Amino acid sequence: MISKFLKFIFATFIFILFLSCSDDDQMIVDNSINSIKVSTGEIYPEFNPNIKDYYITSINTLNNIQVTLENFNAEKTIFLNGVRVINKNTTIKLNINEDIVVKYSSLNNEEIIYTIHYLPEDLPKANSVINNNPSDGYVFVNYYEFSLVSGFKDYTYIAILNNNGFPVYYKKVPYQRVGNFNFHTIDGNQKRFSYGINNREIVLMDENFEEIKKINLLPHNGHGEYPADNHDFIYLNDNHYIVSAYVNRENVDLTAFGGINSTTLIDGVFQEIKNGQVIFEWNSANYPEIFNSVSTEFVQQFNTVGPIDYFHLNSISIDPLDNNFIVSARHTDQVYKIDRITGEIIWKLGGTNSDFPLNTNENFSHQHHATISKDGTLLLFDNNVTLDQKTRIVEYSINENTFDIEVIKEYHPEGAFMNIMGSVQKLNNNNFFIGWGGNTTSQQNASRTDLTEIDYQGNILLDISFTNNQDKFTYSYRALKYNISF
Repeated sequence: MISKFLKFIFATFIFILFLSCSDDDQMIVDNSINSIKVSTGEIYPEFNPNIKDYYITSINTLNNIQVTLENFNAEKTIFLNGVRVINKNTTIKLNINEDIVVKYSSLNNEEIIYTIHYLPEDLPKANSVINNNPSDGYVFVNYYEFSLVSGFKDYTYIAILNNNGFPVYYKKVPYQRVGNFNFHTIDGNQKRFSYGINNREIVLMDENFEEIKKINLLPHNGHGEYPADNHDFIYLNDNHYIVSAYVNRENVDLTAFGGINSTTLIDGVFQEIKNGQVIFEWNSANYPEIFNSVSTEFVQQFNTVGPIDYFHLNSISIDPLDNNFIVSARHTDQVYKIDRITGEIIWKLGGTNSDFPLNTNENFSHQHHATISKDGTLLLFDNNVTLDQKTRIVEYSINENTFDIEVIKEYHPEGAFMNIMGSVQKLNNNNFFIGWGGNTTSQQNASRTDLTEIDYQGNILLDISFTNNQDKFTYSYRALKYNISF
């Protein structure tokens, strides 16, 4: 009897000891983590358990994102944005301006919180000054931050803004000159995004902003591969696109144009590439008549050893009516129509040898972003640098048979003068969306509104201004608006 009683007591002791050990095990679970990874970008500084606040190189609220805790296991009690983590990889969708917050209790019951902040401290800010029923959509920008003291930073941001000027997506790119962040629709409904790194490559991303490939000009007609320029890029589908480059040409004799007998020029080149093959290439070097319209400030460089940026190709578009190319060259003050098969210049508009006679109001200088609309009008951003320095957008009716042209719409905010960059886009509802570029010499002009949407009557529907101060201000090479869904 005693033996059975002792056995019972022993068994009870073992059971209580087991429960006690289980409780102890529960109490001593180490919830700590040794890394946090986010699918959209790299956190910085590098993860350190003693550092509680972080930033990230890229983030978005448009798609689901994945947060990974490398050493997570089922025994740990960890919360991500208020929800308990159940797997090493957790999929979340952020709201605008929502941080990523990882929280747990340490072994001594101290609450540990790691925060990955939605906005980096060095991301330029944008503020909606006027928001009066603008069109639906998102604004694509690239941020150049310029200082009168130190010039441009060694990095830039690309971003997608909502109508309040707040980023729903951004990416920090470690290069000084990045431009033309753009959206492309291919094969009906697939999304592609691209941006250009000057004299390096075009970076192409899929609908989740994940990099697909990098694009340059291909070897052709005896030359090797050329690095792509960041001014423009046309993407037709995954196997068909148009890409441009700035290419040095050495030992050029300019005595026929009043220059020296050996200098270096910068030619504008672009290729149409389809299925990995060059099906068209155009090079400004093959058209010496271009020299007859080079702007005076660059003609004065013909007596130097260069390199002389005499052409400065800054936009390429396709005329929707005949599929030929429309090309803008800032330093000749001209827009060209180029035959997409032969490469011949069909007509020249502007400059000193225009095929279209222009009166004072029709003339333009150092322009950007020339496009032909589906109804045949020509639209461009006129920086107006060498004329009256009144930057404007201008829309022309144009008759290519009679070489008649007429200004049918222009918009110039009082006192605005932007000597670099700029874009204008005619939206589907006939509103105009304008990226005002910047001014490298005047803080007064640099502090003006940076992005504007107007209706066809010129009423301001949206004005967004970047945050600037006395010696540092922000530009976007272009600003483009698209009504897209994710």
